[in-house]
Amino acid sequence: MIKFPMKFEAIANATSGIHSPWTAQTDLLPPIPSAIPPEFMGPGGGYSPEDLFSLAVVNCVIATFKVYCEKGKLWFRSIQGKAILTVDKIAGEPGFGMTQIDITFDIHGASDEKDVKKTLESAIRDCAVSNSIKSGKTFHIKMH
Repeated sequence: MIKFPMKFEAIANATSGIHSPWTAQTDLLPPIPSAIPPEFMGPGGGYSPEDLFSLAVVNCVIATFKVYCEKGKLWFRSIQGKAILTVDKIAGEPGFGMTQIDITFDIHGASDEKDVKKTLESAIRDCAVSNSIKSGKTFHIKMH
């Protein structure tokens, strides 16, 4: 049984300078390289906050989907999620923000296409990360 509330800790260690990469990690997992992307005048070469934001939504939906498929005794050969994140100025507000995320999921080899698609739609609806963001969201499902 899942118990709420849950807490997750993330740690990042950085030094000064826009061109200085840093590391971020969670739990006892290996650190991941992080860097400011070229779009923000950084060097790139590491996961940017924008990358991690997109990955968080994609991974949350996939994790939720996998749990739901397991409970529903459904299976699939593979799923791929691809996110395109738009960062733009927000009308009437200072600065900028993540204004839109467009995500496409490709599922291959579903045991029952109708039920697997419905299960993915439920996972999209229930994804905790997606439900916590205020930017626009568009989801597309492709079955193969």
